[in-house]
Amino acid sequence: MRAIDALMRRFTIRLRMLGAIGMVLALFGLVGAAGFGGGALLNELNHGFVHHSMHEVRTVAEIRRHLGEVRLHEKNMVIDYENGVEVLKHREHWAASIEATRKALSGVLEGEEDEDNAFARKGLEALDAYQKASTHVLAQVQDGAYDTAKAADKQLQKAKDHVAVLEEQVKALSDIVDGEITTSSASFDSTMRTTAIAFGGVLLLVVVVVVPLTLMNSRSILAPIDYARRVAQAVAGGDLTMRIRVDGRDEAAQLLQALSAMQDSLRGIVGDVRGSADSIGTASREVASGNTDLSQRTEQTASNLQQTASSMQQLTVRCGNPPTPRRRPTSSPTAPPAWPSAAVPWWPRWSPPWTRSTPAPSASATSSAPSTASRSRPTSWR
Repeated sequence: MRAIDALMRRFTIRLRMLGAIGMVLALFGLVGAAGFGGGALLNELNHGFVHHSMHEVRTVAEIRRHLGEVRLHEKNMVIDYENGVEVLKHREHWAASIEATRKALSGVLEGEEDEDNAFARKGLEALDAYQKASTHVLAQVQDGAYDTAKAADKQLQKAKDHVAVLEEQVKALSDIVDGEITTSSASFDSTMRTTAIAFGGVLLLVVVVVVPLTLMNSRSILAPIDYARRVAQAVAGGDLTMRIRVDGRDEAAQLLQALSAMQDSLRGIVGDVRGSADSIGTASREVASGNTDLSQRTEQTASNLQQTASSMQQLTVRCGNPPTPRRRPTSSPTAPPAWPSAAVPWWPRWSPPWTRSTPAPSASATSSAPSTASRSRPTSWR
């Protein structure tokens, strides 16, 4: 079975389908030829039966009918021997019946030579002898030469012997015709059986050839397609390791080759993506490590800043808040302001920005403090 499948798959599906159509048409032609041949043979047998056997049957029947008329007119001439006119009429009919009998016997001799021709010739000879033997007696009967009908009939006894011979030949012809009819009927039946057997054999051959080849052709098409479906499902499920087997040179093999190329391409793409993912993972780990290091450094810097701020706050507390400068009373509004003593510092209290609860003064405000102090200083200090 596999060898047949492999042989069929060497050809394309289209070529196999065209071959199947051609084979079916050829088998139908064989069936038609068998039916046509059987019909032609039956037609030939029917033609032979109708045109030969039936013709001979009709001929034998005519011979017997005319021979019976001959005997009837002969008997009427003997019965009416006293009436010359009636005897003459019967004699004319008798002569006409003899000619008809002779013509019928001559019809048997027509066509191909067969076994009934000999009996027909003997029948003609007997008919001629009867006519020759009866002519003289019947002429005397017409002339009234015999005293009684019995005497006339006795004179016709020799002619009647020839009639008996003629009847034997006619009977032999009838037997031959009956045998031919029986043979033709048997041949017809045998031909019918042979035709039926041949027709049935051709139909059986069609079934035996068409059905298995159709099933094998269907299997050679459906099996690779089902295999391609399973391969596609495996690839869709993420299995790129399945080995794809490609057999034959038909369309299904081309489909499997395309699936194999697609699997190789996807395997390469997945490998590239996996390498890129590994590179991204390595970079992510390095970034995470740098972030951790940066976080640790930031925490250390913040700790240092907190320690510095704590030290500055302690220094500020130790130094204390500067007292508010006092002015000397003056008797005149234009008197110069009193200068602070040298023991009291004149600069303002300063604290670090990170220890203040309120926002730091602006640069302009900070810069204005010394200028104000400078304006409050006496001129003698400059």
